[in-house]
Amino acid sequence: MTSESFTTLDTFDTQFPADSVEWCPIEPYRNLFVCGTYHLAQEDLQTAATGEKVPERLGQIYLFQVIEKKLLRIMKKAHVAAVLDMKWAHVRLNGKILLGVVSADASIEIYQLLEEREPKLHLTSKSHLDGNIPGLLALSLDWSTGRCKSNDNTHASIVVSDSEGKFNILQLNETEELEKTISWNAHEFEAWIAAFDYWDTNIVYTGGDDSTFLRFDLRMSPKPVSINRSHHTGVTSLHCNSSKEFSLASGSYDETLRLWDTRNIARPLSELNLGGGIWRLKWDPFFKDYLLAACMYDGFKIINCQQSSNPVIIAQYMEHKNISYGCDWSFSTSEEFSPDSSKNLALIATCSFYDHILHLSTVSLTDD
Repeated sequence: MTSESFTTLDTFDTQFPADSVEWCPIEPYRNLFVCGTYHLAQEDLQTAATGEKVPERLGQIYLFQVIEKKLLRIMKKAHVAAVLDMKWAHVRLNGKILLGVVSADASIEIYQLLEEREPKLHLTSKSHLDGNIPGLLALSLDWSTGRCKSNDNTHASIVVSDSEGKFNILQLNETEELEKTISWNAHEFEAWIAAFDYWDTNIVYTGGDDSTFLRFDLRMSPKPVSINRSHHTGVTSLHCNSSKEFSLASGSYDETLRLWDTRNIARPLSELNLGGGIWRLKWDPFFKDYLLAACMYDGFKIINCQQSSNPVIIAQYMEHKNISYGCDWSFSTSEEFSPDSSKNLALIATCSFYDHILHLSTVSLTDD
């Protein structure tokens, strides 16, 4: 395990605490990514429906372009409610490149990337989970498009988890309007994460602050078809492997990465302590053998999962001095940003919270 595997290319001060980064997966815009921020304005109070004073939660969405193979260029900055999570649709929908954003005002926003000389994000749709619950937060989202190969798709679903312990299914139609079709109770406390099984999008996995990992079948009753309690604290991250059927990764505040064969949710294939609470997990977009993990108080880690029974940490990035929350892999190949493609490099963006810092870096995907 080595920090030397990483090389920092550029840094940026996001002003507000940064918690989410997502690279565009669609050509020719794989040199673009977004970064979301979350600021709790203690000094600026607003009145909730109950008459109580609650802190206002403010956010920004930055659109960045990587230029000259290693430098960041700001394309756009939008002021929004505090951002909890963002995801690009994996393919074009109705010919459009779409970004989903969930926020602290319980909203789900859909942005279209306008394909102009200077690309920019345009808000096309906004929906709220439930306007009658003061302080409700939309916590995570995932698209059902993980294994879609065609760009001619006109319909897609989004799963959104919330701070009341529910997950919600929203259908996106041809005009990017959102319709909530399902809202099921899942967890006693916050549902930190919800994710589709990309191989069968009738299946949704959720993780909650009650330490449970659940599987639901949307064709059945609103009760989990399986319940797993192997996590010792809250389940915070889930990601289905879009290239390997039955392969799923989970992360928890208990600092342990678990790899699963979804045919047997009773016990994980393996467990590996990463040294910090695992806020995000991302399978690499090339081999689907490596995981990028945001480990909160212990930086970022790369884990080789080629042997699912024996995953190995091969690199760590400790340049962030605060809570490591956001991370993602670029979909660009090493030939596109490195003069020496033989090094098996990946381009990565990471961000941390209270120091509001964004880093662009490369990492060598080797065990050396």
